[in-house]
Amino acid sequence: EILEFSQTFKDVIFKPVYGGSHTQFLTKEHLEINRMKLALSISPVTIQEFIPGTNIRSYVIGEKVYSAEIRSSSLDFREDKRAKLIYLETPEDMKKQCLAITKAFGLKWTGIDWRFKPNGDFVFLEANFSPMFLHFERETGCPITEDLIQLLTS
Repeated sequence: EILEFSQTFKDVIFKPVYGGSHTQFLTKEHLEINRMKLALSISPVTIQEFIPGTNIRSYVIGEKVYSAEIRSSSLDFREDKRAKLIYLETPEDMKKQCLAITKAFGLKWTGIDWRFKPNGDFVFLEANFSPMFLHFERETGCPITEDLIQLLTS
């Protein structure tokens, strides 16, 4: 199935679901059966089409949504010490999608990852059930800690 999926798109990326490794482009070497079996024995992976554009992270706390563009030249911004978080006024249609995604998962708060394509479209990637947020909060000034405390104590 992985081989078939990789042949469907021009560029494919993968990342372990857990374990701290970062996103990589899927290569022919990765598709060698023994290497694939070894990798999957260590951790499940997410495999997806590479979508050109920039990363957007949104945090949903109750009915509030905060977003920032993550400007980075690396495939995985977590490896880029010069990555910048730029506050983004969340577009109304994206905000509605954030709230719907959060509700669909039965959550009160979450982190949501998007790709912002050069044509202006936003593509949903994933919702993170326990996202790290202190760096985001420091860089953008968004009151995530305060809003979480308010949500959890109300």
